[in-house]
Amino acid sequence: MAILYITQQGAMLHRSGNRVIVKKDRDVLQEIPIIQLDEVVIFGNGHITTPAIGYLLHKNIPVSFLSSQGKYRGKLQPQYAKDTRIRQQQYAVAAVPHRCLELAKCFVRGKLTNSLRFCQRQRTRNDAVKSAMGSIRHTLRRLDGAKNLESLLGHEGAGASAHYRAYRELLAHDWGFTTRQFRPPPDPVNAMLSLGYTLLHNHVYAFINVVGLDPYCGYFHQPKHGHAALASDLMEEFRSIIVNGYVLSLINNNRIRPDDFNQTKKGIRFTKEALGRFLTGYYGRMQQTFQHPTRNEKTNYLRCLELQVRHLGRVITGEEATYKPFLIRV
Repeated sequence: MAILYITQQGAMLHRSGNRVIVKKDRDVLQEIPIIQLDEVVIFGNGHITTPAIGYLLHKNIPVSFLSSQGKYRGKLQPQYAKDTRIRQQQYAVAAVPHRCLELAKCFVRGKLTNSLRFCQRQRTRNDAVKSAMGSIRHTLRRLDGAKNLESLLGHEGAGASAHYRAYRELLAHDWGFTTRQFRPPPDPVNAMLSLGYTLLHNHVYAFINVVGLDPYCGYFHQPKHGHAALASDLMEEFRSIIVNGYVLSLINNNRIRPDDFNQTKKGIRFTKEALGRFLTGYYGRMQQTFQHPTRNEKTNYLRCLELQVRHLGRVITGEEATYKPFLIRV
């Protein structure tokens, strides 16, 4: 299956029979059978015809709109799953503070455990990395003692800060990266992380709708107008292993360079060619197959995202007792 990224400014997505075609003027840029398509993501000044919109929605294929540099703008989303009971149960759980806290601890534990294991996989002897890993371990031990979401948020922030201290040391070229910053990203590393997190959030959002949950009703990230809080909850355990790992490999293997970015008044931005390479590599990472750590099957990260959303749905409905985050092996 495929995600169609439209990055060429002025390009138009058309329907032709059972295929979608991307054209710029009279030139055909891409052509994909609908049976192979999972999602369409349009960057900047890309266009889509009305027949193509109707056809994609009929086939349950979402269309997301991002700015030319990856800021999320909105989405054309197929219908919710038709069973309203799962959403009623989702809201009921959200109304019980101790249930919210219980689930939120699972999300944070998954995030910090994967952050720690990500660092362990690098097999470094760097003292600063080892110190940061010690801080993450200390934070993990404190999670069970969190009495409310506010204190849990403090632990999550401390663990994330330690992870980015280690991450800075793991980069072969830091290009000005000191810690995680955004709006706007001040350096190429933060620019890549921001775009990667946007894409990851987008995938989780889509699977939440497929399962029939409300993406705006979260448990750790609290409701805020315009923020898909549940998608933010569920992406936490995947941040380091998907996005941070991908960006680290791009930099340390010299597959991206400082001249692949431009400094603007709105922060660091990809060049057009670099954006295309980043997206191609990101999609390749999402489709990479590996042995699932707890299931006896080969899988990829897109499938793992879907499995976690479905797992949460079963926890919410009482079919399973406890949410278990996706954890990588060391």
